Parts: sequence; C-alpha cells; structure tokens
Amino acid sequence: MPKDRPDPLDRIIAQSRPQQADAPAEVNDPRNFLVFDRLPSARPADDAVFTTGRDGRLAVSDPGTVLGVVVGAVEPVTPEAVKAELDEQAGDGDSSAYIPDWTAVSVTPSLAPAVEHPRLVRRSGARVRPEWVIDPDARSAYYPNSYPFSLVGRLFVWQDAAHPNWSWWGTASLLGVRTILTASHVVPWGSSNWKALFVPAFYDGASIHGAWAASWVTNAQGYRNHAQGDDMAVMRLDVPLGNSLGWFGFRTYNSAWQDQNVWTLPGYPWDKDSGNRPWLHLNFPIIDDDNDGAGVELEYRADTEGGQSGAPVFAWFNGSPDVVGTHSGGEDNFGEPRQNVAAGGNALTNLLHWARNNWP
Repeated sequence: MPKDRPDPLDRIIAQSRPQQADAPAEVNDPRNFLVFDRLPSARPADDAVFTTGRDGRLAVSDPGTVLGVVVGAVEPVTPEAVKAELDEQAGDGDSSAYIPDWTAVSVTPSLAPAVEHPRLVRRSGARVRPEWVIDPDARSAYYPNSYPFSLVGRLFVWQDAAHPNWSWWGTASLLGVRTILTASHVVPWGSSNWKALFVPAFYDGASIHGAWAASWVTNAQGYRNHAQGDDMAVMRLDVPLGNSLGWFGFRTYNSAWQDQNVWTLPGYPWDKDSGNRPWLHLNFPIIDDDNDGAGVELEYRADTEGGQSGAPVFAWFNGSPDVVGTHSGGEDNFGEPRQNVAAGGNALTNLLHWARNNWP
C-alpha cells in the first residue's frame, strides 16, 4: 500500500489489537499536578479534587489557591516566520505517529451510552448553532480506551488564572511528547495571566487513565491573525504525556484524497453530554479544499458543535493515524450548502514540525 494514500478499511482493521498491559504508572501520578504559583505553594492541597459539575464546569475543591501553570502573554507568530525557522534548522524533522506497546489500537472505539442534556436556546426559543449538525446527526458517543482515541482530550482554558472556574473549553490532541494541537481561537491571545489544562481521554469528569492523568500548559504558539484556513495553534505541556500515551502523526492534505470516506473527527461538543463525554463522526469525505489565509480550508459535512474547536481530522496511512487538519468551525456561504471546516495545509505541518523541534 503506497504511503501517500489513505489505508482501506480492511487494512486499518488489521492494525487493531486489544490492550497489552496496564497504562504506565507515571500517567496516573499526583506529581502531574505540581504547579507554579504566584504564591509560595508549589502543589495542590492534599484534599484538592478536580471535578466537573452537572454543568460540565471543571473546578477545584479549594478555590482559594491559585493552581496551575500561569502562562504569561504569548506573542503569536506568522506562518512565514515558522517556515524560516524550520529552514534554519535544516529540515522539518519527524512527522510520524507513536503507538506505545501497551495500548489497545482500534479504528473504531467502543461506543458509549449517550446522556444528552437540554440544548442551549435563545430567548426566542431558536437554537444556538455556532457550527452545523447536518441532519441526520451521524455522531456517536465513544469510550476513549484505545489508541488513537485516547490521545484526544478536553482542553480547559482560564482567561484569568486566578479565577476558580475555567472560561471555556476546546478539544486538543497529542502530536508529540509535549505538544498538543488545537485551534488558534481557543488561545486567549490578549491575556497576560491565563492557564490551560489538557485532560486526555476525558470521560465523566476525569481521564480514564486516572484522576491525575492531565497536564498544565506552559506555552503556546500559533497564528493569532488567522482565517479559517490557518486557525491553528500548538501548546506545550508541562508533563510529557506523549511518552506514555503516544501521539498522532501528521501530513499535508492532498486534494487527490477528496471525496474518500476515510476521515474521522472526534471531540467534546457542548450539545452532547455537556462536553463530559467524547463524540465522533466516522468515515466521512473531505469534499473540497480552498486556500484561505496562509493555510488550506478543508471542507466537510461531518457534524460538529461548539467545544470541538481544535479537534483533529485524521485518517490512517500505512498503519499510522495522521492528522491533516484541526477543526475550526462552520461556514454558511451564500449559494452553497452549510458545511464545517478544518485548518490544514503546509501552515499546519510547518507549525507541528516547529513544535516537535522546539518542545522535545
């Protein structure tokens, strides 16, 4: 099978395997929450618990303490600057995936029961729809206990690090030892005092790998002044979760793959389980790709909602799950059917090469 075209379903299924061993102990380690603080405290109180309430809002049991790695103002970069730095580093580097020996591998994750909550509506009763669910809704809830679905997580963002509750959430995924990929509009670019917490395989309030299987973000890089085609950012994790959990590969989208039913889009939409369980759309086609900003806008009619911003769009290539885009949002152009889009192209692969080179 050539490496430059997506794998057929029978080849992907042949890669599947059950879990080989328990998750590494270092994933579920309280030291993952060692924190930097403007106060002398260096870690949460012994009885501090990270939980989500019925409204899906993650909070800390002792809100009087400022917890987490406080990220200062981050200067965005341009795609041209990223490419220039890569040229100076004499080569892009490795873009391959990493599949740990211990983990289960599956093209289709275990399905999970849905616990749907009332949908958000305006005063008029009209449904709030920042993105598009294109009837019939083809999303399925899943349990993230197999690779690569265990690499996708919920990203909690505090615009003000001192506030006990997070400001918003998005979706992110592991693309390296310390690198996660998300959308640029998830990053609070204008804030000088923010923090973010990445929880891989988030399910009903915590990671399935354990209550401590998470990492604070220490840095971010991306394109602030973006269109939808380059609405992308990478973040650096304090804990090298990729060493234990693995990571996705990535590649530049090729228009020769258009209209092939091979793509997968997982994430944490707010209209399903208030973002407390992951949902995905399987085996859909990318129907068009357009240059947009410094990147490429990948268009599809896969169903999404708010909260899935930053989710990976991926397919399998020669046994490797490779990301070609990060979900950006929806569009409703005059004279065209409604559709959802991801940001991709060389802007994406260059940014990910940059992150792997600088955040080992």
